[in-house]
Amino acid sequence: MQKLFAIIVLSVLPAATVALPAPLSIDALRATEYAPGLQFERELEGGAGFTAYLVSYESFGLKVFAMVAVPAGERPDSGFPVVVANHGFHPDPPRYGVTADGVDFRPGDYYRPIPELYAQHGFLVIMPDYRGHNASEGLEYTDGFLATGYYTEDVLALLSGLQDIEEADIRNVFMWGHSLGAEVSLRALLATERIRGATLWSGVGGEIWDQAYYYERYEDRLAYDGSDAGNRRIDELRHDIAALDEPYDWRTREPLRYLNYLQAPIVIHHAVGDTGAPYHWSERLARELYLLGHTYRFYSYPGTDHFFQGAALREAVQRDAEYFRSLIREVDPDTQSVLNSQSVR
Repeated sequence: MQKLFAIIVLSVLPAATVALPAPLSIDALRATEYAPGLQFERELEGGAGFTAYLVSYESFGLKVFAMVAVPAGERPDSGFPVVVANHGFHPDPPRYGVTADGVDFRPGDYYRPIPELYAQHGFLVIMPDYRGHNASEGLEYTDGFLATGYYTEDVLALLSGLQDIEEADIRNVFMWGHSLGAEVSLRALLATERIRGATLWSGVGGEIWDQAYYYERYEDRLAYDGSDAGNRRIDELRHDIAALDEPYDWRTREPLRYLNYLQAPIVIHHAVGDTGAPYHWSERLARELYLLGHTYRFYSYPGTDHFFQGAALREAVQRDAEYFRSLIREVDPDTQSVLNSQSVR
């Protein structure tokens, strides 16, 4: 069941019936000015080691929500360092953050360990829904392989409002992404220099046509393939691109083609037997980073976990927390007080 939350091939949403704007190119993401400002919505039920509340913000005319998980204990003078956590694919976006028992309890059963474990290490965790997820507007944007581009826009819009979170040390913002969320994170990292460091877990990679081809064959890797067999996922992607309300050059949206923009060091975690997002996608990213001379750490794990479990989960978080701590920039408390003067609460 866990892979259902990360594998694009299992989407059961209907195709979009209206023309959508194209996701922004990498260069357009970098040039866009996002409307700043978060609005406090309500308190949320917290978890082990953290309290939580819900904020909303505007992303390209849509109202999008995010969960803020604040570590228990005394707030440092400069605030808690921040992890913006970008979740993976959900097969039924309105049910994101809803437990198996039907309770709206962000981030839901699957991702519950993320705010719990990073909060235990002293990090404030912000988890955006993305458009169309839970109560966030924009369900029409959630279908198909173009969705990660739209979700990146939502994450960048969220970053523009972080100064409104009074508990946050906004000079020390890090990013976590899992599966599809790792691709979202990588795009966001290419568009902003605000992130001090990032961690990518079991990342969806390759280029968009690699993904369409892979997930078409995901359920039966031994099935016959040939030019006469057809590829439904590639055909659907072609249709989605043709249906956009403007011309679309997929090359201008591909993160691997713009890694020279990358500023933040990256930690990569991947299980060698993972099929939800194949291990070689992280190998390719690591190779490209090495060729560019970019700082990265690549940790491999045995087994087939797509979202780490047990000791591997704790080890990955520990590695992230220690590395992020080594990157923290000391903040002048007086400056931080001014930056957080317009908090959401």
